[in-house]
Amino acid sequence: MSAREKSLEERFHTFLDILSRKLKDTPAVERISREDREVEERAFKVLLSTILSARTKDEITLEISKRLFKRIKTPQDLVDIDEKELERLIYPVGFYRTKARYLKKLGEMLIEEFQGKVPRRLEDLIRLPGVGRKTGNLVITLAYDDYGICVDTHVHRICNRWEYIDTETPEESEMELRKKLPKRYWKIINTLLVDYGKRVCSPVPRCHLCPEEIREICPYYHKLQGIEKVLEKYNFKKVSKNNIPEEKGTYILKIKLKEPRIITYGKNRKRFKRGYYFYVGSAMGKSNNLRRRIERHLREDKKLHWHIDYLLQYGTVKEVYVSREAVECEVARDLSFLKSIEGFGSSDCSCKSHLFFMKS
Repeated sequence: MSAREKSLEERFHTFLDILSRKLKDTPAVERISREDREVEERAFKVLLSTILSARTKDEITLEISKRLFKRIKTPQDLVDIDEKELERLIYPVGFYRTKARYLKKLGEMLIEEFQGKVPRRLEDLIRLPGVGRKTGNLVITLAYDDYGICVDTHVHRICNRWEYIDTETPEESEMELRKKLPKRYWKIINTLLVDYGKRVCSPVPRCHLCPEEIREICPYYHKLQGIEKVLEKYNFKKVSKNNIPEEKGTYILKIKLKEPRIITYGKNRKRFKRGYYFYVGSAMGKSNNLRRRIERHLREDKKLHWHIDYLLQYGTVKEVYVSREAVECEVARDLSFLKSIEGFGSSDCSCKSHLFFMKS
């Protein structure tokens, strides 16, 4: 392990320790898990409430779970209840009709294959209707007090932002975390990161809400700050796609790629990860200006001339920044703290790249 990798690991563990000290709100499913001492009853309630919690606010999950448990106490109750009545019981959780159908089938399967009990093994749990690896791991950790790592989109996103792992799906993240995360964090990482991911480190991060002691050690925050410093240093201004100035200068396109893609450009074939790409270009020629150059990038019917055109076939330009200064290469050098994508330099300079990647 390199010194940098060791430093990133230590910072991530420190981050989890800070969150553990500051945690105030307990997620709904965990609160439900603390209400029953009898293991089998606790497992049944955790399983049902976790299924209900998907795409549902915590307060709704808690309210509806308590209402459901007054009527449903065993898998046989799920079999016996009319599906329409079950829908009314769990409304307004997200996708309540689909979840009612899952719960009916789940009751049948628990009785037919598991003697009416919630299985303890992950490979059995994920066979149940509406149960994925996250739900299965929550049952294992909260109901059976065994080791498991619950990974949803929040855990996946935050672990990657901290560069603790380098993965593209929650499933991959779980496997990598099992390899390197100390076991003392296995049961609590989901509790720590889900609420934090919703309130603070969301898809569009609210860094101003993050405690200063976390921001100080966060690699993602430092990247965002680094980008802001470059924009300020060279007097970049964010402009609307419909209001690009007709003047010469340098520009940055912030491009979002929603899904990983294998893209062929020129003689190259490369896999591009999901995330943000920053492309640095300029419009300094006699017959060129920023509006003309950038509008060409934005056109859907453009000819594939530059390498960046091939990425723009799949990515979406989210933000445009322009500067009146002729600083294309200087900006590219200053953005080198991000991951550079080789082969995307300018034809008339010696820069390694003018395209840079940052995870979303």
